[in-house]
Amino acid sequence: VGAPTKAQGPVCGAGLPDKFSRLNFPEGFIWGTATAAFQVEGAVNEGCRGPSMWDTFTKKFPHRCENHNADVAVDFYHRYK
Repeated sequence: VGAPTKAQGPVCGAGLPDKFSRLNFPEGFIWGTATAAFQVEGAVNEGCRGPSMWDTFTKKFPHRCENHNADVAVDFYHRYK
């Protein structure tokens, strides 16, 4: 069981209004946001932060992730104000 790897039709723009605003959502709609530590944090060896499971995995098996890592990522650690 798994999701298909290719879209079966148009991915973007199909059936979307020209202008997009909160009026497109029903009354009472609750907005939410999220981040994922691996993609956001960076600063692996700073501020008492040790490597996460993903930091370790990308170093141990670089061939499994096209030699990418998140040593810097979006660098939230240094950019947070």
